[in-house]
Amino acid sequence: AFFGRPGPAPGPAAPAAVLADEEVLPWAEKEPIFVVVRQSCRTLDVYRYGKRVRSYPAVFGQGGTPKIHEGDRRTPVGLYAIVGKHPHPRWRYFFLLDYPSASDRYRFDQAKAGGELGDGAGIGGNVGIHGTDKPDQNARGVDWTWGCISVDNDAIEDLNRLLPLGTPVEIDP
Repeated sequence: AFFGRPGPAPGPAAPAAVLADEEVLPWAEKEPIFVVVRQSCRTLDVYRYGKRVRSYPAVFGQGGTPKIHEGDRRTPVGLYAIVGKHPHPRWRYFFLLDYPSASDRYRFDQAKAGGELGDGAGIGGNVGIHGTDKPDQNARGVDWTWGCISVDNDAIEDLNRLLPLGTPVEIDP
């Protein structure tokens, strides 16, 4: 169990954890802070001890999900943590996630072994949560990133105050 939540079953047959748009997450009630990104709902939600305290509209990578390799413009799916936070000239703030996870590496290795990727393909990195320099596209819900999660600039300012390093972030399809 990671952050009080049961982990996924090993192997490629493990289904993605799809959560409904919930006000309360009983499995996160012991977590002081937890972020759930729901691509299907197009939201980034912040929970304190399992109760939703904030919800923001979000946009994602242009290529769908899940992320397989660098440059596919997809947003990853899984459990991550914020491992870096810094001001950014384009997006106000950038919160680096600890992508790739072991599950991401497994998906990448399977795609590579199956001949789906070229010899020079890499798994990538530098996936995170950030503000926007395209506020009109965010407002219209247009997915424009290369795999990151983008929220509007007021939201990223609020998140910068709310989310410490180490905050767990679950990204669902």
